[in-house]
Amino acid sequence: MLRAAAIGLGWWADELTQAVQGKSEKIRVTACYSRAAENRERFCQRFGAESHESYQAVLDDKKIDAVLLCTPHSQHGEQVEAAARAGKHVFVEKPFTLTQESGQQAAALCAEAGRVLAVGQNRRFAATTQEIKRLLQAGDFGTPLHCEANFSNPRPLTYSPDGWRAKRTESPGGGIAGMGVHMIDAMVHFLGPVTRVQAQAKRLAVPVDLDDTTSALFEFASGATGYLGTITACPQTVFYNLYGTGANAFAEPDANRLKLHRAGQDPAEVALTPIDTLLAELEEFADACAGGPAFRVRPEEAIHTVAVMQAMVASAESGAAITINDAGSAA
Repeated sequence: MLRAAAIGLGWWADELTQAVQGKSEKIRVTACYSRAAENRERFCQRFGAESHESYQAVLDDKKIDAVLLCTPHSQHGEQVEAAARAGKHVFVEKPFTLTQESGQQAAALCAEAGRVLAVGQNRRFAATTQEIKRLLQAGDFGTPLHCEANFSNPRPLTYSPDGWRAKRTESPGGGIAGMGVHMIDAMVHFLGPVTRVQAQAKRLAVPVDLDDTTSALFEFASGATGYLGTITACPQTVFYNLYGTGANAFAEPDANRLKLHRAGQDPAEVALTPIDTLLAELEEFADACAGGPAFRVRPEEAIHTVAVMQAMVASAESGAAITINDAGSAA
């Protein structure tokens, strides 16, 4: 049983913990830390965890095997490095970091320490994602041509100016880091590395100083193209559609819906078994920590996703297309 500590006790730490607590024989959240004492008390009462007074106290606790980082994006790099130095495995929520350089440094330190590094891209575990990937590998799409994706929700309409998510330093490009990163991961998972980005970002409706309408055109190393939209002021929408010479797929991962349109046939719904993506990703993390198969979101993929995020922000700010070189950095 992997003994994990939840760090940063907002709503998402609750979501992760309730996905496994009392349900998994592979991982249990046994400890927690937040700067706010009231959050620690609430979390401990709800989940039966032990409270710690500092992050360092968590890292010093030999009864803890791993940390689950649900903290502000800008803190991830340093917290991952500190955990690796302390000999802890790391599960860090997306985005991995906000810069490619900090991501590379943190990943290298985990590798040197022999610690597992897992980035929480839970939609990689969705039944729709897995089925599309299977069909791609089987050649059912023929030549993959294009992917379009959208992840939008209205949560930023209610952000307090004092909240960390309401700061441009934590949420560059509006919804890219909070929502669009899921779709970037899916598109790269399907089509491979992104080589060029042209993006725009505008603020039209949210009350805090964040962009709320962000979109980008992608070119992939394979020659395929893509489009990503993320809007932080409209009803929730989550989809990705993949187009190829042999078939088109229309997926809503959160609704567990996939429609496949094969060349020469009528579109048809694909029967899928629902997957608890949070339970699945945390148990796969626990398996990797126990010496099992590697976590499916590889560190180099998470770093590339960060490079794509950076390129989107740079393109939106400059109005110019940004090239991502072979090393993953924007130029």
